[in-house]
Amino acid sequence: MLTMSSDPKVVGHGFETWRRALIETGVRDGLLWRLPEQRIVFRNQADNRSESLGERTALGTDPTGGYWAVQINEADTPGNANVTTGIAVNEQGAPFLIRQGRLNSPIAGNPHILEVDFRRLTNLEPTPVLNGDTSGKKREWHIVTRLDVDAEDIRDATGRFVDRCALARLRDAEVDGDLPDTAPVEGLGRDEQAEGYTVGPRIAVDAKEVRRLQGEVWQQLALLLRSAGILIDKPRHAAGYEVDAVIAAPAGALLVEIKTGNSAADVYGGMGQLQLYPRLLPRLGDHRLVLLLPGLPQPALVRAIDECGVLLHTYRRQSPDAYAKVEFDDAFLGLCGLD
Repeated sequence: MLTMSSDPKVVGHGFETWRRALIETGVRDGLLWRLPEQRIVFRNQADNRSESLGERTALGTDPTGGYWAVQINEADTPGNANVTTGIAVNEQGAPFLIRQGRLNSPIAGNPHILEVDFRRLTNLEPTPVLNGDTSGKKREWHIVTRLDVDAEDIRDATGRFVDRCALARLRDAEVDGDLPDTAPVEGLGRDEQAEGYTVGPRIAVDAKEVRRLQGEVWQQLALLLRSAGILIDKPRHAAGYEVDAVIAAPAGALLVEIKTGNSAADVYGGMGQLQLYPRLLPRLGDHRLVLLLPGLPQPALVRAIDECGVLLHTYRRQSPDAYAKVEFDDAFLGLCGLD
């Protein structure tokens, strides 16, 4: 059980903690910020040219920033439950960022996604909040993130919530047949030989770094495709398995697995995922399978991938800097439907 806070200090500090966590690793790109690791973007909704976040923040999974999943808005009066976002505390005083289970339609005149549908479309359950109702209206509140935790945990929790909101909007639009125009309707191993062989040492890569690099590749690919009107999505199984990318290419849908290396281990992992996902998500069964690596692996692996019927393509980051430009091979871009 949480209690909505009306203490200006608690509320102000809570929102500032949340905004600071996002900005800390957010990559400024034009009028928005990107969080590659969480694969979301956000901006100051009131003034998108501002270098800081204000009381209204728009967040989404569309890398173009043209289609926002949810807004996190701070009320002018702390504790005002008429505003969709607030700060609540538990019995021990730990602060939480909470949001109502409702999403306004971006299309004038269309129905909003309200509490019952929000639960159904996001698979999220509300949390009881004292002082969370107004004028006899029972409002449903959902935890976005706990705030007395590491900034990385705040970003991760926020990313998950934004992803669920984006999924809700997509599912709702699919049912209505009315998708918004901008919506999305990882050292090298040696060849194997008969005799024993030695695999050279590899530099360990932290899982966080892998997620960030993979997120950068995904966001830049999605930006290219969506800017050209080509749909890209990240289907997810109910058990939590998430596909890297499904692309609605003109010549046929693609199921893409992205890796941040091209070692034997990376290839084994990617190939296994490409074989499993169509069985976990049957609607992907007729998609062509694509393994996307940052360079070609050893020749024996290239041959094996081809014999499995999987298309192998590559990308290259221009520098090791954060959010460096990613270049995809021409054949892959053509496969996706780009000139």
